[in-house]
Amino acid sequence: MAQEDILRKLVRYAMEMILLFGRDGKIVYANEAAKQQIAAGEDLMGHSIADIFPNNFTENLTGIDMNCTLGHKRQDMMAYRLNMTCFPVEVQVMACEEEPDTYLCMGIDASEKVMLDKKIQQAGEEVEAASKIKSEFVANVTHELRTPVNGILGNTKELVHLETDARKLRLLSLVEHGCDNMNAIIDNILDFSKLDAGKFSLELRQFDFFNMIDFVKANHMNKIVEKGLEFFVTISPEVPRYIIGDELRIVQILNNLLSNACKFTSVGKIVLEVVKTAQFDNRIELFFLVIDSG
Repeated sequence: MAQEDILRKLVRYAMEMILLFGRDGKIVYANEAAKQQIAAGEDLMGHSIADIFPNNFTENLTGIDMNCTLGHKRQDMMAYRLNMTCFPVEVQVMACEEEPDTYLCMGIDASEKVMLDKKIQQAGEEVEAASKIKSEFVANVTHELRTPVNGILGNTKELVHLETDARKLRLLSLVEHGCDNMNAIIDNILDFSKLDAGKFSLELRQFDFFNMIDFVKANHMNKIVEKGLEFFVTISPEVPRYIIGDELRIVQILNNLLSNACKFTSVGKIVLEVVKTAQFDNRIELFFLVIDSG
């Protein structure tokens, strides 16, 4: 088979629509894909390119006006079938160097691509709407939580002024400290949205590390002892008393770990260990271990 015959066959049965038209806009060749997609199998000879792409080609007295870019650049157009239905197409329109006043139009049906783009856009809008609902829900929940916590905190402060018993004052102090932490947690619930936006950051400030551990221990001591368990806390002597870090989040993590340890341990002991594992200039690395026999 001659090379020209092979090329003709490739063009004829190509999956891409291929049209040749003259300066007057009349179609002089259409391959099988173009016939099937535009004319339902009928020949397109004699029809105008303006019939198929009326938004980009307009007939005039001397020929045809082209509202498109000639060359290899793909352009989005709307193709109209002979039954007047339409579909989106990615098109290339080029002048034929071998044939003066002849133009080549190649197009690919972009219906699936357009549909996929719409689905992606719809999904993005749904995500945005869900994010807005989540933000509104979080704002409402934090507001509702803050009211009872502040009520407990206010009454506790009143009791502190009235109470003289040292043991009761210590317990009231724990309640007051817990309410302060709860308010801080409520204030930081919105950090989840910051985390989604990549803007989450730790709050670094100086605090008394040993007082923090005492507070964590006091929070869990009664519940652990009530289960008949032993509770030990050991801190490496190299750990400094004052450090700079996010005290609230350290307390949150330790509370979660100790609560789980107490929940799943029925016999034995729970140990909280803090070890300094490294130091770089004025920065230290602490290793926390919660060990249980559960």
